[in-house]
Amino acid sequence: MAATPSPASPLVVRFGALGDMVLMTPLLETLRRRYGQRCELVSSGPGTLPLMGFVDAVSSTRILYSRRGPFLLNPDQWRLVRWLRGRPPGPVYVCETDDKTHALLRLGGVDERWICTRRDFPLLPGEHYIKRYQRLAAATPRAWTGPAPPAAGPAPPPRLQLTAAARQDCAQWLARRRLDGGPLVLVQPGNRRTMRWWAPAQRGSNIKWWPEERWAAVIRGVRAARPECRVLICGSPQESRLAHAILAQCGDGAFSVAGELPIPRLLALQERAHSMISVDTGPAHSAAALACPLVVMYATTYQASTYDFDWAPADTRTVAPPADGLDQPLLTLQPEQVLTAWRSLRARPPAP
Repeated sequence: MAATPSPASPLVVRFGALGDMVLMTPLLETLRRRYGQRCELVSSGPGTLPLMGFVDAVSSTRILYSRRGPFLLNPDQWRLVRWLRGRPPGPVYVCETDDKTHALLRLGGVDERWICTRRDFPLLPGEHYIKRYQRLAAATPRAWTGPAPPAAGPAPPPRLQLTAAARQDCAQWLARRRLDGGPLVLVQPGNRRTMRWWAPAQRGSNIKWWPEERWAAVIRGVRAARPECRVLICGSPQESRLAHAILAQCGDGAFSVAGELPIPRLLALQERAHSMISVDTGPAHSAAALACPLVVMYATTYQASTYDFDWAPADTRTVAPPADGLDQPLLTLQPEQVLTAWRSLRARPPAP
């Protein structure tokens, strides 16, 4: 017997870091438009839950904190399976390709005819991840027997809708830190690989590492060009040591705020900042979604094409090494290349 359509909202499964989830927002919005209901999300990572509070296309988010361990020893996975078994049937969009994710869905009683999976949509040569997800969002589950949902249409750009509470918290924090007196330039030197305490940041496998003295040279160049700007070195608590190492070489007008930026405050800060300079990492994607003029430093030309920021509403510049870069490609970039890109940024639109 064929499955019948149900009022269940679309379910999306994506286990990703901050930037991955920002790039997911076009898929979530497309599914909301197609099915007329906001999406439920199953995800992971400490930043996803607060981030999704600023995504209108999501009604609820369930976080799976431990998804790789054996099921029999994992109460977190048991809870997810029980929840899945209690859901009525409906469209399920799986943005993961591993067997474990699909096994959890089977244990949760999800009929595979309701599933549209990224496995069926391999990344095409030169294709941006947003376009790949839009092809997935355009698929309709085989179990859908009612009137076909509307076509997906072009992908909407990633967008985040901030709240008055987030903006107020940021304003109060800036006032407490006495940083509310002029334009702010944000610098994001760290990434997930930098945060690994058990391995040195400058190891060969960390292709996004850039020496502290080069970051400091960029910050001094920003201050020389725009003395009225204050430069805030951003990062997670794990990146505080890196931020302070850079700060020690910067001079006046620079401040480390690493460890002081929970996701809502970071987003509100990016919304009001003059500009941002960042390696290719999650906060760069959220800044672009909030119309912050942006310079992104890519480690490889492949990343520069797959994660291009041509969707960003504000001016964005990318700096990437030659296609035949060294083992640590970011090391081929010099401070003046980054500063030249930053000086060419156009002013951001007026703040809301």
